Amino acid sequence: MKRILICVFALLVFGMAHAEQKRADVPIGDSPSLGPADAPVTIIEFIDFQ
Repeated sequence: MKRILICVFALLVFGMAHAEQKRADVPIGDSPSLGPADAPVTIIEFIDFQ
């Protein structure tokens, strides 16, 4: 059980360390959105309709 917790912790730390490198500013313009405009996090979902 300890090994699993250590592995999960290591993955979380490793992921957070590299998360800053993958951030990007994406202009949302007049796109529909929910929630306050000054929210600290914006989640953008890219969908391809075919």
